[in-house]
Amino acid sequence: MPAIPDWFALFSPDKVAHFGAYGVFALLLSVLIFDHSVKRAISRAILIAAAYGVGMEMLQAVSGTGRSFDYVDMVANLLGAMLGGLAFWLLKKITK
Repeated sequence: MPAIPDWFALFSPDKVAHFGAYGVFALLLSVLIFDHSVKRAISRAILIAAAYGVGMEMLQAVSGTGRSFDYVDMVANLLGAMLGGLAFWLLKKITK
């Protein structure tokens, strides 16, 4: 039976690092993808960042390197990506 994730782990230094890294990742992706539609750039950047995070967790589970699959990492990645999208949106609002 799978273990129940410890959601309070979202506040651990490791998860905060995931959050920050994926925030920067999504922000930079939004800048790269931007083509006159802020909403489309943000949604694509969040989707790509989240998919990358899920893929990395899956690879960790099967890589044999001692790393493990972690749902809490994926949530931290998604929340960070959403923060990056929000930061891009705010940046575009401010620079209009």
